[in-house]
Amino acid sequence: MSQIRKATHNLGSKNIIGEGGYGPVYKGNLGGMPVAIKLLRPHGKQGFPEYQQEVAMLSRLEHPHIVKLIGVCQESCSLVYEHLPNGTLQDRLTNGLPWEDRVRILAEQRNALKYLHSRRPNAIIHADLKLTNILLDAGDVSRLGDFGTARAVHVKPLEEETIVRRTIPMGTIGELTTESDVYAFGVVIMQLLTGMDGIKITEKVRGAAKMHSVLDASAGPWPVVEAERLLKLALRCCSMERKQRPAITSDADWKPLEILRAKAAPASKTWKWNCFAS
Repeated sequence: MSQIRKATHNLGSKNIIGEGGYGPVYKGNLGGMPVAIKLLRPHGKQGFPEYQQEVAMLSRLEHPHIVKLIGVCQESCSLVYEHLPNGTLQDRLTNGLPWEDRVRILAEQRNALKYLHSRRPNAIIHADLKLTNILLDAGDVSRLGDFGTARAVHVKPLEEETIVRRTIPMGTIGELTTESDVYAFGVVIMQLLTGMDGIKITEKVRGAAKMHSVLDASAGPWPVVEAERLLKLALRCCSMERKQRPAITSDADWKPLEILRAKAAPASKTWKWNCFAS
């Protein structure tokens, strides 16, 4: 705790860069490294179970598009992460973001989810995918964060379609599956392509007379045909029938995203992350 106090000027209010159900988030400097420190608020809505869950998850994950957990302070139930100076994707989208960057970020986050869903013997379901939980570094490269409600679910090798577990995320009772993440990712896709907020976005996109009419013009000139195909895939992600949703791990299902990604960047700059790397 003494290190955390020193890193944050004794938890000074000027160092606060965020606030959530868990508690305040401070920017700090730990041994010359800029860090973000999430401090548990006593008696907060999100508390010790979420702290334990995040430590359990992030301590065994390593992926370029998942936030890095640098350390923990058990004394204060604090979590210390790499500091990502460009904030949340929600904030970045509000301030303007070219379509090429939006598509690249979607490809990055699909790779992060593929990595989580492909882990064996336990697939990991994030369970809280949204714009405010996707963070950006100085170059706008994305990281998926906030694993406080994530769950590891045992998966039998040939039964990927039956990943189901009864759980109680954030006080609600329901069936948590990999398809839950797919639904949330579909909403994120539509938000990035249209610039709309998430409220009834599926109905708005589905009800558009011409799908290209909902593309966010502030992002620049979209490749219309390819963007419409990705919007249609996003609508599939948000199907009320779980079995209709594309699997994050199926490259064939995600060709529309890969095609649009290829248009967003020269071939010499494209690269693929091996989702099975440790």
